[in-house]
Amino acid sequence: MSRTLKDFDLLDVHTTFFNIRNIKRIDPIMAMLVLALAAVGLAVLYSASRSTSVAPVFNFHVQNWPYYQKQGLFLLAGIVLAFAIMCLDSRFLVSLAPVMYAAVVILLLAVTLFGTSAKGGQRWLPVGPFRLQPSEQTKIVVIYMLAWYLSTIKERIQKFPYLLIAFAIVGVPAVLILKQPSLGTAMTLIPLAFVMAYAAGCNGRHLALLIVAGILITPKAYDHLEPYQQARLLSFVYPSDSKTAGPDELAPEPPWQVKMLEFVGIEVPKADPQGIGWQTRQSKITVGSGGFYGKGFTKGTQTMLNYLPEHHTDFIFSLLAEEKGFIGAAAVIILFAAFLLRGLQFTKECQDLAGTLLGVGAVTILAFHVFVNIAITIGLMPVTGIPLPFLSYGGNFYLTTMMSVGMLLNVPVRKQLFD
Repeated sequence: MSRTLKDFDLLDVHTTFFNIRNIKRIDPIMAMLVLALAAVGLAVLYSASRSTSVAPVFNFHVQNWPYYQKQGLFLLAGIVLAFAIMCLDSRFLVSLAPVMYAAVVILLLAVTLFGTSAKGGQRWLPVGPFRLQPSEQTKIVVIYMLAWYLSTIKERIQKFPYLLIAFAIVGVPAVLILKQPSLGTAMTLIPLAFVMAYAAGCNGRHLALLIVAGILITPKAYDHLEPYQQARLLSFVYPSDSKTAGPDELAPEPPWQVKMLEFVGIEVPKADPQGIGWQTRQSKITVGSGGFYGKGFTKGTQTMLNYLPEHHTDFIFSLLAEEKGFIGAAAVIILFAAFLLRGLQFTKECQDLAGTLLGVGAVTILAFHVFVNIAITIGLMPVTGIPLPFLSYGGNFYLTTMMSVGMLLNVPVRKQLFD
């Protein structure tokens, strides 16, 4: 018996490589939450489609379909992927993690050499009529790779060198993604290392040491960002206030963001509300204009008149808040919270370390996207291009979301093998 098969008991449990009957074991609560969030996403994208030149009617040219129709296609493909992952023996997928990891690193290198560019980034590989975005698949592969590594070394994760290897596993693809450049996607990988290492039982003081080290190298890391990325981060400091003190006035007290950046050695420029800070300013106006009850479905003026850029992708939550108000936005946040808590419940009940780590990784990726995206739309974080699961338009990210759902649905199935 090989070491990998022995570590994951692939030959010691009566199971099958692919078991279609696992679909019968699907958690009904999780399924209903996913379908509810997917329905909300299609509804808001229908509204977003009305502000584009593409008429919301069906035709045979997929490229000309409006956002909600193409998103419906991504949803169907995502459901198939989620069911496939649920029916596959996750131990087999974990054992293949090193191969999958090597493959995505090669694909990320290929993007830097042969990738196509759009919106200032070189992030896609042309595959026939479609565009593959390897950085999205990397999120899922890194979860499997960390689950494989951490469940293999077990208690040795409490030793600092083994913890550093876990961060190196994340760091290699993160650096390649950052070179595309895609700061937001690279950022999503960092929490995986912290959360999954913590779930595996690492020394908390070692994690604290790495956090301090990260703070100390922040100025150097900032210097290596693209100019527009630096501008986005700095626009968070003064996104809308361009006023300066008059001759007889005292200069206003700088906000905490300024003090924080100056503390780590980053010089803060003057405000630029009409430039790079435009998106943040317009997003806050859009969210606030919805009030308590909202303006009504398809009646949002800020989004329909295109005052807010990218309201079908990164700022889809702003569209929701404008049309459905505080009530609708709060309801969606509650749905997300219930979905993520259900996923955490799965991981808590799982008796197998690798299965627990897979669930923790999937929840971490989705929770990071939800929290950061909503924080960006209301001006609590700088704009970094983080989409919102189930709602933001985009095929590659939607498939990543549904693959994460499949991993979560597989955790209770895996648990039954050890009961």
